[in-house]
Amino acid sequence: MIFEASQRTPRVELTPVSCLIRGECYPENISEWSEPILGALEECLGNDETEFVVDIELYYFNSSSAKFLFDFFEYLEESAEGGKSVVINWRYRAEDETMQEAGEDFEEDISACSYNLVVAEQAVA
Repeated sequence: MIFEASQRTPRVELTPVSCLIRGECYPENISEWSEPILGALEECLGNDETEFVVDIELYYFNSSSAKFLFDFFEYLEESAEGGKSVVINWRYRAEDETMQEAGEDFEEDISACSYNLVVAEQAVA
């Protein structure tokens, strides 16, 4: 399932074993944008696959998008607590201290998932 990027939203790719979120996230209506993504995520996490890998590479997000990310991570945590192996890779550019700090803040709330802060070499097309 692919949610294409727009000027205000990141590209989101969801498969039964992975999720990729890349771009900027400040949609005009966060719930309108996020509800289908969280629904698709829940569906993907409900499959029989044992591992789920998440790659997040955001260049900017606003406060309402932060709430979406907390909800997103909560779904992942619940799935990991239920026995699924969940790996989260928070990718940020080396010069982007704001995104590094955001990744560190989210990491504090993660306990059941494996969480990695990763310096992104270069944006992948």
